Amino acid sequence: MTSTAQVALRVIGPPFAGVVQQTGVSPESAALLEIFSDGSVYAYSGKVEYGQGIRNSFTRMIASALEVDVADVHVILADTARVPYDRGTTGSASTRTVGVQLIRAANAAKIELAGRSGSDVSRLDSDVVEIEISGDEPSAEEFNRLAPHTGSARIDGADRVTGSAIFAHDFALDGTAYGRLIRPPSIGAKLIRIDSARAEQVRGFIKLVQADGMIGVVGETKEAADRAASFVRARWDEVGDDVSDWSLPSALKDRGSEPVSLRDEGDIAAGLTGAVHVISGVYYAPYVANAQMEPSAATAEWGADGSLTVWCANRGPFTERAYLAEHLGIDAEQIRVIIQEVGGSFGTKSQSVSFEAAVLARESGRAVKISYNRDEEFSTSTVRPAALMEIDAAVDDSGKLVAWDYTAFHAGDNAFRGRRGADSPYDSPATRIRVADSPSPLPHGSYRSLGGAVNHFGREVHIEAMARELGVDPLKFRLDNLSHPRYRRVLEEVAAMCDWESRESSDGVGYGLAVGFDAGSYVAQVAKVVITDGTIVVERIDVAFDCGQVFNPDGAINQIEGSVVMGMGTALWEEVEFDGGRVLNTGFGGYRVPRITDVPEINVKLIDDPSNTPTGAGEPGIVPIAAAIANAVADATGKPVDRLPLQPQI
Repeated sequence: MTSTAQVALRVIGPPFAGVVQQTGVSPESAALLEIFSDGSVYAYSGKVEYGQGIRNSFTRMIASALEVDVADVHVILADTARVPYDRGTTGSASTRTVGVQLIRAANAAKIELAGRSGSDVSRLDSDVVEIEISGDEPSAEEFNRLAPHTGSARIDGADRVTGSAIFAHDFALDGTAYGRLIRPPSIGAKLIRIDSARAEQVRGFIKLVQADGMIGVVGETKEAADRAASFVRARWDEVGDDVSDWSLPSALKDRGSEPVSLRDEGDIAAGLTGAVHVISGVYYAPYVANAQMEPSAATAEWGADGSLTVWCANRGPFTERAYLAEHLGIDAEQIRVIIQEVGGSFGTKSQSVSFEAAVLARESGRAVKISYNRDEEFSTSTVRPAALMEIDAAVDDSGKLVAWDYTAFHAGDNAFRGRRGADSPYDSPATRIRVADSPSPLPHGSYRSLGGAVNHFGREVHIEAMARELGVDPLKFRLDNLSHPRYRRVLEEVAAMCDWESRESSDGVGYGLAVGFDAGSYVAQVAKVVITDGTIVVERIDVAFDCGQVFNPDGAINQIEGSVVMGMGTALWEEVEFDGGRVLNTGFGGYRVPRITDVPEINVKLIDDPSNTPTGAGEPGIVPIAAAIANAVADATGKPVDRLPLQPQI
């Protein structure tokens, strides 16, 4: 934008949909678009760029709708002082919520410009023209007018790969001090005594802070803070949870609450007792770490007027602000949260590190930066809850489901955290879906698809086990019990991709199938595995994916491939080991994630459906993959699979 450019046209999006909690403000809009007199276009959103490509997609969507050059479109994200309210970047919802509204805003701007000035913004009156668009659902036709984006480099790609992008770990103010927390050795440990005499002798030591339930050291440099913290002597009274990783999964059910019903149709008891075949199974998925590339970091600075500015990596700038306001006891309007570039999250990146930086900054009178190391990230961040799934299913003599009884126990304090993906798509006159919570010995939170991935694991492994016991092809069994057209379509497409009918399983070579739904999208996957000398190698993954209209196929494929690789890790190796409130494998030396040499051939077919508006692409790819790999392992070994991770069992 030039120095003389003025806002000529402002398009205000519809009111934010959904209940707003703890924001400190009443949001007016979820999207904002401004066109300046020099033709430049600025779009504003509270969404966060994690590397998933929303800045690229938003920019190109707007440029396509307005028919302007991509270089003229600028997307401003995740700064509470500049963007409309957003409740967080979760659930693969950015494109299908804010992206949709930005397209509608661009379409409204185009119509307004054509009617008033022949698309010449410099000819608009000096007064800003404002348009408010309704909250009506957009039509598919609005998206059909967009030119699909293919083959071009990501707008932010060069900055990310050359190191010029500023991540939370990179950011620092002039004169920034550095903080390091003195952490208890286990969850729930209570401080008995602390001695900081040696720490205070470290060159660059500023202050030992004990406030707001935390203990931290502030130093002139990160090295000084780290060194001083290493000399602090603290004595703790440890009272660890008696649940350890080896006491799972039974503890989940033993300590679980009364299940909450999500769906209860037909007579389950009659269906199970009167069926020709009743097949039961119990399945387990352990705690897993988010294991994002960039550990958490934040910088906090207090103003002379009592205001607070925080630069951090977090999935929601406004929820971050609300958390800080509540826990620091100040008005939300006094806090500005600016999200830097974020090196992955997958559900973690919580408010705690910003709060810690703010407290240390307040107590020391300095701007303070905190950056977690890898051990801190593993030992303090939230993890995906462990889950135990019990299934009783019955079929008649024609192989049709007559009863489906599903109960899942998810670690955590809210049973409904486990409802995602719990429902069954399969046709059954009697269906009961229940979820329960179980006290968690570890801090739990969001994870890519959260309960969706583990619920799909239990369901799709059980479906495959039923097919094997009945002597029916797994694809045929699914199609015989699925009437939903989009589920059927992705199954038929993936079967064609891998030539399912011609596959040849053998001792040590197996194929597995799974189908799923998440974030509005439908996905089917086939995995081929080879097991040699006790090692599982995933050779190939085929994916058929239906996310409605596809504007950015390259971006969608990248998202799906990333989800597949991430899901491979949870299927084969990943499990948080813990005992007495202590995480035991706190680094990549003890927590195995996929490596580049593990990545198989991944083939993705996008089913472009112009009759449906775009839906999510980031998370759906992860929901069936563990089940597909598990089913392939069972096919290769002839042995049933009922828990994750798979590799330790071979």
